[in-house]
This record gives sequence, C-alpha cells and structure tokens, in this order.
Amino acid sequence: MWAKARHLNGHRYPYVLHALDATAAALVLWDVVLSDGLKRRISAGLGTDDTHARALVAFWAGCHDVGKLIREFQEQIDLDLSAYPAYPHPGDQSGHASVTHQWLVTALGALGYDDDHGFTAHLVAQLLGGHHGVYPDPLDQYTTPRFQNDVWQGQREDATRIVHEAAGSPEPPARFETAAAPLVCGLVILADWLVSQEHFLLDRLRTPPGDGGRSALLAHVQASAARISDLVREAGLHRLTVSPATFTESFPGFTPNGLQSSLARHLPDLCAEGGLVLITAPPGEGKTEAALYTADLLGAATGHDGRFLALPTMATADQMYGRLRAYARGRSEVRSPLTLLHSMAWLNPEYAPTDQELSRADDLAPTSWLMRAKRGLLASWATGTIDQALMAVLPSRHNAVRMFGLAGKVVIVDEVHSTDPYMQILLERLLHWLGVYRVPVVLLSATLHHSVANSLVKAYVTGSKGRVKRSAPAFVEKIQYPGWLHVHPDSGKVTTQPEPFATTERNPLRVDLVPVPLKDRRPDRERALRDLLAPLVAEGGCAAVICTTVAESQQTRDLLAAWFAALDDPPELFLLHARFPQEQRTRITAELTRRLGRKGAENGDRPTRAVIVATQVIEQSLDLDLDLLVTDLAPVGLLLQRAGRCWRHEHLRIVTRPAWATEPRMAVLVPREEQSARHVPRSWQYVYTPSLLMRTHTLLARREGARVRIPEDIQSLVDDLYDDPTLIEDVTADLTRIGEELALRTHGRNAVIPSSREVHGDLSRLTRADFEIGEHFLATRFGADSVRVLCCYRDARGRLWLDEDLTRPLPATDSKGRMSGDDLRSVMARTIPLRADRNTQPPLAEANRVPQGWELNFHLHDLVLLVHPVRGGTTGEAALGDRRLYLHPDNGLEERA
Repeated sequence: MWAKARHLNGHRYPYVLHALDATAAALVLWDVVLSDGLKRRISAGLGTDDTHARALVAFWAGCHDVGKLIREFQEQIDLDLSAYPAYPHPGDQSGHASVTHQWLVTALGALGYDDDHGFTAHLVAQLLGGHHGVYPDPLDQYTTPRFQNDVWQGQREDATRIVHEAAGSPEPPARFETAAAPLVCGLVILADWLVSQEHFLLDRLRTPPGDGGRSALLAHVQASAARISDLVREAGLHRLTVSPATFTESFPGFTPNGLQSSLARHLPDLCAEGGLVLITAPPGEGKTEAALYTADLLGAATGHDGRFLALPTMATADQMYGRLRAYARGRSEVRSPLTLLHSMAWLNPEYAPTDQELSRADDLAPTSWLMRAKRGLLASWATGTIDQALMAVLPSRHNAVRMFGLAGKVVIVDEVHSTDPYMQILLERLLHWLGVYRVPVVLLSATLHHSVANSLVKAYVTGSKGRVKRSAPAFVEKIQYPGWLHVHPDSGKVTTQPEPFATTERNPLRVDLVPVPLKDRRPDRERALRDLLAPLVAEGGCAAVICTTVAESQQTRDLLAAWFAALDDPPELFLLHARFPQEQRTRITAELTRRLGRKGAENGDRPTRAVIVATQVIEQSLDLDLDLLVTDLAPVGLLLQRAGRCWRHEHLRIVTRPAWATEPRMAVLVPREEQSARHVPRSWQYVYTPSLLMRTHTLLARREGARVRIPEDIQSLVDDLYDDPTLIEDVTADLTRIGEELALRTHGRNAVIPSSREVHGDLSRLTRADFEIGEHFLATRFGADSVRVLCCYRDARGRLWLDEDLTRPLPATDSKGRMSGDDLRSVMARTIPLRADRNTQPPLAEANRVPQGWELNFHLHDLVLLVHPVRGGTTGEAALGDRRLYLHPDNGLEERA
C-alpha cells in the first residue's frame, strides 16, 4: 500500500512508512520547534500535561493520510489489486482527506474516544481531514458512513495500531477544546510537509525496513527521527532565542528615554502572565526599541521565543527587516533564519541575495524552504506586512498554518492607527484569537483614538478571558499620551504607567493653513509653493511637499522642475510615490533616507537645498528630517504623522538649519472656497472622506496662530476630530462618513472567521466562505493596488524589450514556465502596483497579456503588460483598455488624458 509516488523516479513510498514518518516528525517538532508557551496552550486545550499531549498529536499526525488506504486511491498507479475484493465508494465524498475524516470518526471510537457522544473523535477526525488546508463539513449520525469489514479495513486498523504504538500508545484526552484544534492541525500540516519532501523519501527508500513486522517498523521510526532533525535544521525551523537583559544591555550605547525607562521599571512586575501592551508616543520617540524590549520581557515570562512584527506597508516592512536583523544578531543566543513576508520580499537584495551561497553563510538568512508560499510565518522570527497575520483570520486555505506560526510568538503590530474600519475588524478578530492562545501582543501607535484602543483591547480580552459582559465599563476610556498600558490576560485588568515620565524635548509645531484656489475642483498649488519655498531656494534647506494623489504629485514635480530649471543654483528635486518600478522606488527611498536621515546629517551627506515631492508613502516609518513640511489637507492624525518628519532630529543637534527655519513648521494647503463637501477637491475625496477633511480644517482653524505642543496636544487633537460635535459643518457629509464606516465594518464581520465561542464542534466554519479568498483579497478590500503591471517596449519589428533603449530582450521561459533567477528578478523589479479596474480584468486585450509560457510561472502569470511602441527613437503611450499610460523616467507611471 503506497502513499507517495510523484517525483520518486518510478518508486513508491509505502503508506505505513509515511504515517510513521509523520509521527516521528510531530515528536521532533514538539521537542525542537514548538515554544514552551505553545506547548502549554495545546496541552491545556487537551486537558492534560505536555508528555501526554506530545504523544497524542504525534499519533494524530500519523493518521492524517489513512484515507489513502482505499481502492480508489491505490489504483491511481499501476497496481494489481485483483486479489482484493471491491471496496465500496465513500458516498458523495471524494479524496483521501475526506475518507480520513469519515473513517476516523468510527475508528477512534474503538480506541476509547467515546466522550460526550464521540465529540473528541469527531473533532480529531475533522482536523485531520483538513490537513490539505480546508476542513470538511462535520459528520452526524445520519451521514457517518459505515465501512465494510474487509481487507482494506484491516489495513487501516493495522496501520493505525502501529502508529499508535510508535507515538507511545497514548490514552484519549479527557477533553478537547475546539479552539486548540487549529494549532494541532497546523502542527500536523507542518509534519506532513517536512516528510513529504522528495529528497527525504528517496533517502529513506535506500534503507527500507526488512519486512512489515512490528519491530522493523518501529526501528524505522527511530531512524527517521534522526533524519527529520536534519530536515528541521535545513528548513530553518529551530528557535531563535534571546536571554533576559536590561534595556541598556539590549541596546548598547543607547540611553533609554522616559518611555523606555518607564517600561523597564514597571512592566516586569505586571507581565508574568503575558498579556497585551499598548504603547502610544509621537514619531521619533523610540517606540520600536520599546516594543522589542517589551517583547523580550513578555516572551521570557510566557515561554514565547518567536517574534512577528507587523507593518502597514512593504516599504516599512523592508526597513524593519534590517532593524530586526541587527537586533537579533546582537541579542540572540541561538540564531535561526529570520523571514521578511510580503509579496515582493524576494526582490529585496538584503533578504534574498542573488548569490545564494553568500546567503547561506548568514545564519539569519532565510532558507529556500521558508521562502516558499505560506511558510514564512513558521520561522522563529519574522517581520512583514500586517496582511500576513490577518490572513490567519480569513477563511482561506491553510489559515491554520498561519495561526500555528503566530501562536508561538510575541506579536508586535506597528502603526495600528493606520487601519481603516474594515481592517480594524480583521485586527480585532486576530487579537481575539491571539488572546485565546495566550499570545503576548504589543501594539504601537502615534495617533490612536481612544475608542479604537478600547475595541482592540476588548477583542484581546474576549479571547483570553472568554467573555466580557456588555454592561462592563470600557477598558480604555482615555489614553495617557505619551504612555503605555498593560492588559492582564486573565482578569482583563488594565494598568497604565503609574507615574508621568519625561519625553524628548521638542519645539512646538507651527501649523499654518494656506489657502489655494481650485480650478475645475482641482487645487492650484503654484502660487502657494512659490511663496513657501522661496526662502529655501534663496538660502538653502530641505522641505517636502506631500500631495494626496500620485497624479497631483507628478504635476507638482513638473511645476517645481520648470521653476528650478530657470535658477542658477537650483535645489535638488526628488519624487516618491507608489507608481515607480519597484527597483526605482527602492533606490529613491534608500537615497532619501541615507541623505536626509540621521546618518546623512552625521556624515555630511545632507543636501544643501532639496525638495521632496511625495504622496502618503512618506508619512510612515521613514527616517527623514525636514526644515519645512508642506502638505495637502488630510485627517488630523495623518497630518501629525507627517509632522513627525519635521525637525525630527533637532534634539540630537546634528542638523544645521537655514536662517529662515526658526521653528518646525507645517503648512497645510486647504481649498480657498468656503468649506463644504461640494468644495473639497474631487481627487481628495477618493482618498479621504470629505467629512474628516472638513472637520480637520475647522479643528485647525480654531487653533490658528497657536502652536501644537508635541506630545501634549496630540491626543486631544486626535480624539476631538471624532468626539467634538461642534466640528460638524455639513451634516450630510458626516452621515455619509458614518454610513461608509458602518458598511466597511459590516464587510469585515462578513469576511472574518468566527470567534472561538462560535466555532464549537465545527472546524469547517474556519475555512468556509461564500466567495473565494485569495492572497490578493486583503489589498483589494482595502482599496489598495491589487495588480502589478510591467512596462515594456515594442520595436518596429514587433519584438518586446525590457528597456526603452531596446538593449534587454523580454526574457523567455522554458516549456514548463521556468525562467532563470536573474531574469525573473529583472522582470519583477520593474513591475509597478496599479489599482484594479475593469481594464485589468480578464479577458485582457492581446497586447496586455503575458508572453506564451509566462502564464505557467507563479510570479508572472498575473502580470499585465503595458507595451510602449518605439518608433524612430520616439516612445509612445501604452494602451490598457480605454486608458493611456506612459512610464516617465522621472515621474514614474503617468496617466495620460
């Protein structure tokens, strides 16, 4: 009876050996990979101790493929089964996973799994039936099939008995919490993935057991266990550990500020049981260092060795990867691969160098096994975009693997204020399940409304505590800013920092409202920018102009370029937005952070005079110090985020300011006309709701002439935006905003998996959805860019090229869709994210389809081509349905009228 045959050079791998390998893998994973905290949670879910739980999950892992012992599966390859009686078809179910589910319900009952009418047997059978990533529907007494007592039944029973003995002959658990089942399922899937690798199977086939007897098979388990330990190491799954340390020891040469000192002084007495910590502070206050130190405290107290840092964007995740890697290198006792998780991570040269041999020399570098789809969260330490974690609470295939990967870690979520109402619901459900699994959590924010903080804390407590009365008072009624709070996982008690602490001394921020005229409901910035930037042009300095849309940033860059071209000593001009090819955007970001960041000022690389034109991509996690910030009107929380780039390093005394820059200043461009929904620029309404823009304008107008004290005034501004009823100037616009937010929250509730209490006894609800949820679902739902386009060039003979100079032909794939690593990188590095619309939906026009062979490649098949014709040295526009686009060398991808 076989279990594996694909890519085994004509050999078959016996079923019983695969079952025993999975058993051995679960035992090794329990001993080597699972954190102490995760083991305790699984054991608690089984109502037993670690030793018994270890044996149980190993037994169950060995049973995951028992459904392959049926005639329909075995006849898939050329086997003579004429000596065996016909096996009945398993009803309307198909596939060996379904048979595993159906057969184990009865088989486990024969092993004593008879509690509460077979509840545990049904639950174990259902989770094992879900080892391909989707749980089958539950069975009941009317649908449970009865299998004939024939030779096939004997094979299944014999195999189950030897697996049971190999696992230590564990007794059934006294109970089985439904919520613990996804963790067990994740472990089973990981064990199966490890021992299904072709090189492992071929290696084990070299020394097969001498016969099918008990002694030979049990000896095979021991031999496999030693080889599986090597598999774990090769995959990069061993734990990365850090020892307890003081803040100064964690960050040598770094003097802790008031926030960090307060956490170091008071948090250790609070976090013995783990829990949730919320840290709120302005940009530049060292929240990342505070979070890493807090995670070390929580991890040491609860036995959670792993870390996952969730960031809002790919760019911020890339930056965090470098910081986290440096921290791990300095702090770790035992190192293991650290993964970077987002769709374009493999293009980051620091993460995945072209020279793989060089990559392997770094013990923090990812393994090829971890870089495959859905495996990155299985690394001990990881950072990435927040959607990588949120996918664990969407009914998507293999969400158990994501949850299993998170459950042994301390989870840090940065920039939690950046979530929209839809995303907030997903984050709340994630926090609920992290609470269920007693996962310590650290939340970071610069501008968080108190009601959002309360919702996030409540979600975590409903998971860890089990239930919260509706009549219970709010957990967070007010945020002490800057400050921190700790939430106990059992009692739900919220403890705020017991005493005020000193913050980084900052100059008050001058905020000016600068009216700009509207032409055809579009802002005309020219006069305002000439006035605001004139001192910089004359005397030097560095400024940024933040526009609401990419098109407006491109137009503003052209406007400034025309002005600067007439000057004898023009400022350097930069443009940064999301519509550049990936490699170009990375270069621009790296240059800006190098020259206008802390190191630029210290090394003398800071520009004498420079202007950055950008979109919102500049407002989060970029280390830039500006003398002046000019920005379009935006909700006040985002404005304060942007203001964090203004005089960012003044307290370090490393930047020489021009004479005109006497104080940090943010000039907010607002429409000149009377404020109402009718007069907010149309393009701005696609990004922000008019209600919040009008409220922000009124809020700032009331403070005209007053300076914004940082941090003293930040929380009141953030809270007042929503709480102050006198800010309402257009009731219809405000009601529209409330309705839109309610609709987004409703979408979120319809999308997420149920809470732990709602799942009782039926795991299928965790992967059942009314619509297909793919990897791009999150970005699409957030209104973000959801397709990637590749700009290429067609010469007069119809040949396609990667570059405008027609020197690099568009790479081809082989018959199986494979492309060399260098060619694949060169293609993907030139892709650009673009918002999906009817023009990007299949069927695409012929010119926008990928070349033949590319559709077989995972990375290439969804690309949309933007083909620019090149004739006589002139490059034309690319067509995409009724759209015309052009890749400008300085402006990025432009939309042409």
